[in-house]
Amino acid sequence: MLLLKSVLKHHLPAMTGIILLNLLSACLGIFTISYINQSLVQESSPQTGLAKLAGLLIALLLVTLAAQWTLTALGHHFIWKKRSRMVLQLLGMSPDRLEQQGHGELLSMLGPDIRNITLAFVRLPELIQGIVLGVVAIGYLGYLSLPVLAIVMIWMGLTFYSGYRMVARVYLHLREVRNYETDLQDAFQVVIHGNKELALDPARARHFYENDYQQAALGYRQHIIRADSFHLSAINWSNIMMLGLIGLIFLASQAMGWISGTVATSFSLTVLFLRSPLLQAIGAWPTLLSGELAFKKIGGMLAADQEILPDTDVSLPAGWQTLRWENLSWHYPQSGFSVGPVTTRLNRGEIVFIIGANGSGKSTLSQMLTGLYASPGAGVWLDDQPLTTAALKSLFSVVFTRPYLFKTVFVSPESGDNALAELWLDKLGLAGKVSIENNQLSTLDLSQGQKKRVALLLALAARRDILFLDEWAAEQDPQFRRYFYRELLPWFRAQGKTLMIISHDDDYFDVADRVLEMHQGQLRELTAEQRDNASRDVISQLGR
Repeated sequence: MLLLKSVLKHHLPAMTGIILLNLLSACLGIFTISYINQSLVQESSPQTGLAKLAGLLIALLLVTLAAQWTLTALGHHFIWKKRSRMVLQLLGMSPDRLEQQGHGELLSMLGPDIRNITLAFVRLPELIQGIVLGVVAIGYLGYLSLPVLAIVMIWMGLTFYSGYRMVARVYLHLREVRNYETDLQDAFQVVIHGNKELALDPARARHFYENDYQQAALGYRQHIIRADSFHLSAINWSNIMMLGLIGLIFLASQAMGWISGTVATSFSLTVLFLRSPLLQAIGAWPTLLSGELAFKKIGGMLAADQEILPDTDVSLPAGWQTLRWENLSWHYPQSGFSVGPVTTRLNRGEIVFIIGANGSGKSTLSQMLTGLYASPGAGVWLDDQPLTTAALKSLFSVVFTRPYLFKTVFVSPESGDNALAELWLDKLGLAGKVSIENNQLSTLDLSQGQKKRVALLLALAARRDILFLDEWAAEQDPQFRRYFYRELLPWFRAQGKTLMIISHDDDYFDVADRVLEMHQGQLRELTAEQRDNASRDVISQLGR
């Protein structure tokens, strides 16, 4: 199993100690059986026999608990490291790769997959204990009688081969269960984020419930029932066969005379002692299979090439003047839409507008310019010096069309920050609606327009040279929109900010130093004459 190999690779000394503890536990168990069957009745006094038996049982209990607890603790330590590694990998993954995975798949990975790996480790002690105990018991039974051991081995071989065939079917159905879990996560996202639309449209809600949700839920139910059915069949089959083995042992003793009744009793006690751990091992196997599936799924989705936090110490020239991009391009395989190649520049202190019809590639361009979408063969220069992707990202604070809001304002607070934040709150019209206490926003329960203002506040708090705002003013009321273009943007520039604005607000194009237009994935800079006609061009494109 890939999961077990990974544990052994990273925790070989600990696993060796755990196996030795289980081996000691198995030897104590077999010795206890041998003592009960052969030596207990021969003790000089009942008190002495009971004392020795109690000592053996206490030792067996302590060693078994130590073996299981150690493995369980190791398992949870492994899960903690794996989960932390996953988060680092996700933080280091480019946004386009995350978008390709889909929310349902990512939620399944961070939720059910990690839970299944955790449960696998919880059940792993049962598997290891069953295997180690079985090996020790076989050695003891061979010591008692090799011919009868041969019968036991053949019988148990048939038992476990049949059980294995059933468990293989369990694995197939669990794989389907994992796929349906992703579909269910997608459906849950619809219920949570589309609840208003579904509440207003009962026909759509019924269609979603009867088709999208029920298809995933019924598929999950069908395969989980089949997986459980084969699992229960394997357990009960093994249970019946183990009891049948005891009858076979006594048949070998009395009808064939191969072993004495005492030896037959020792065989039977040993098989009964093995029965519970072996059945637990069989019972744990589907859980381990689920953990193995989850581990493989995560390993296939997340590459191990990014397991450290991004470097925050990126040095840039304090007085840079020009940022230049060459040959940026992006392609969407599903739609066939392409953006670029784009070659453009940004001068320090400029206000640059990017206009264009919906679907022309403006938002894609924003991700390319800020380094979120990698563009092979492209080049970025800052004052004629090549710029790395990490350095490019460190120049920008971006407010996306649908921004995510964090409650922490300043990541690295400095003296005077509280006063500065209060000034920004006042400038953004949020004073009295949102306050900042201990560097935390008091609330995020705001209107969409106010949330955009909070997003701008957080972008300012990042202290980056360039502000990139994607349709920021679209959800603002007309008065604040005018205030934003006529007063806030010049004030931001006076504070040393360089601004790139994606906008449809043609009434305010005169605020910009330059206007760039996206049209069917291509970028061009408008001349003074073209800027005068930009309003009419944008309206005609929007009507297409």
